[in-house]
Amino acid sequence: MGLSVPTIGFFLLVLSVGGLPSKAATTDQVLKRLLQSRNTEGVSASRSLETRSHQRSRRDASASHTATSVQDCHSCGGKPMPIFAQNYTARTCLDHMEHGASRCGYYVIDDGRESYVVFCDINTEIDFAWTLIESFALKHNSFVKRKALYVDWPLNENSPNWYMYRLSLGRMTRIRGHSIYWRATCEFLSAGIDHRDYVRAKVADVDPLTYKGQGSCKTVEYINIRGHVGVRMTAPFWNYDGHMHMDSSYLGSSCSFKANSGAVSKEDNWGYYGAINSKFRCTAHADSTTQYWMGDYVKRQRRSTSTACKGRDKVY
Repeated sequence: MGLSVPTIGFFLLVLSVGGLPSKAATTDQVLKRLLQSRNTEGVSASRSLETRSHQRSRRDASASHTATSVQDCHSCGGKPMPIFAQNYTARTCLDHMEHGASRCGYYVIDDGRESYVVFCDINTEIDFAWTLIESFALKHNSFVKRKALYVDWPLNENSPNWYMYRLSLGRMTRIRGHSIYWRATCEFLSAGIDHRDYVRAKVADVDPLTYKGQGSCKTVEYINIRGHVGVRMTAPFWNYDGHMHMDSSYLGSSCSFKANSGAVSKEDNWGYYGAINSKFRCTAHADSTTQYWMGDYVKRQRRSTSTACKGRDKVY
């Protein structure tokens, strides 16, 4: 498919950035490549939200897991998000957490086929570790609107960012192989996780990388749309000829979760965005962002309680 890409500041539509790191690449090499790609792709759009946080947060980051910051920080609900190096091999962000990592940030994973940098959230939900697989701004929705998550459509996959980023289907699939859950969030960079405009489900109940359907009821563990909350309920999902999403205005559904009160006609949530509601955080303004994650949780008490963040809620 040919695309004529307009000038979009920070983002070039990069389907393969400088070649993929090989499995044998060292952590330092992968980190160096990330930093180079971030520098050469331009930073004007991202800096509109990140510069002030970057200036406030730049600091050395030492941790018990021998991580070392590489001169780059962002905001994670008010917490620094450095790039970490490590002296062990991790398949997912959960492996990093189980090795003692306790801060969200950029880490190297080795998925069994190749090594690359991903963003890990290991702070916002107690005992959960999440790997970012996609993030995009509403103003760049046209690049992903018609691309279901089962479509191989990598965007800047070697340069994780919040405004136009998606891993290849192969990478997402290998990460999913070590994940029990997926979640979709809004405005993670600025809002972190407060479980508003948020959904989490088990891959076994609805797999965003294989599900093909239009409005089928799927079980979710937790869902919140504009303050309408459901726990262990069914909700209608679309993931066919377009990005995975919900339509919270849909009245023809037999699903148990309802969020049509306060919805706009044909309102889309967490993707596609043919119709948007400014009261839904992902579509509040042009720079609003949507994220998809794969994750799992520590099944035994391996973490010191001293690493727990005050104010974090475990929501089921």
